[in-house]
Amino acid sequence: MIVAYVLVALVGAAIAVFAIQNNSPVVVRFLGWRIEGAPLSMVIMLSIVVGIVLTSLLGAVRHWRLRSRIRQLENRLAHLSASEPQRVDQTPK
Repeated sequence: MIVAYVLVALVGAAIAVFAIQNNSPVVVRFLGWRIEGAPLSMVIMLSIVVGIVLTSLLGAVRHWRLRSRIRQLENRLAHLSASEPQRVDQTPK
């Protein structure tokens, strides 16, 4: 667990150093929009956050579909089990 804390601290320190060293303002143009004066580090980190959010949403949709399919198959299995006559093992002893 300590290794995980050290790793998180190192990543946080690297992000802080990156933000301090890349604070010059840049102009961002996308389609018809133009944003001036945003620090380069903020633009890059915002892009990373947007990517993480979009990827998480896609993963959540896939997870929801799989759970729905599992529920559907479980209901089908329960229905088939209920409609199947009970088998009695009649082997002589």
